[in-house]
Amino acid sequence: MELWNLANQWLQSALSGMATPWVIGLALVLTSFLLEDVAIAAAASLAATGLLSWVVAFGWVFLGIAIGDIGLYATGLGARRIPWLRQKYIAPQRDSSIKHRLERNLPTAVLLARVIPGLRLVTYVLCGFLRLPFLAFCLWVALAVALWTAALLGLGAVAGAPLAQALHLPQPVAVALPILAIALAVPMVKRLQQRRKSKT
Repeated sequence: MELWNLANQWLQSALSGMATPWVIGLALVLTSFLLEDVAIAAAASLAATGLLSWVVAFGWVFLGIAIGDIGLYATGLGARRIPWLRQKYIAPQRDSSIKHRLERNLPTAVLLARVIPGLRLVTYVLCGFLRLPFLAFCLWVALAVALWTAALLGLGAVAGAPLAQALHLPQPVAVALPILAIALAVPMVKRLQQRRKSKT
């Protein structure tokens, strides 16, 4: 709840119109560290109000999410030397074949981890821990983040006008609504899956 309040404060500061573009961009980057989908929804809202262009809004959110993902790789590297990081993020049983499988399927692993809930943290930290090629990891992360961010912003842009008209909403709210709906739906689906597993 505290993270949500902090993200909301940054968003309100940006939407007030008193902040300069670089401060708005910094707010989007910092928000993306906490709640990626909220940052994307905020970027869509800001673009709809005209405070930022769609391209600039995309760029700021892309930067924040990519930095966060590379930070997970760095966490994996740190886990090689810091015992408490290793205990927290790396499974006790390490199979040597995992490294070869990840190296062979790095593009698929990075792209799937971006869209499947709960998989990104484990996959990206493990990539760092196993010291997979950093440049290749960064390139695939950049592609995954670009596709994900563009898809969500595109959804907001396309669905925003019909939603604004149908629900009589302001355009900045309407463009953010489908993005936030996806952000809320993902944890709900995850909880339902966990409940089904616990029943079986």
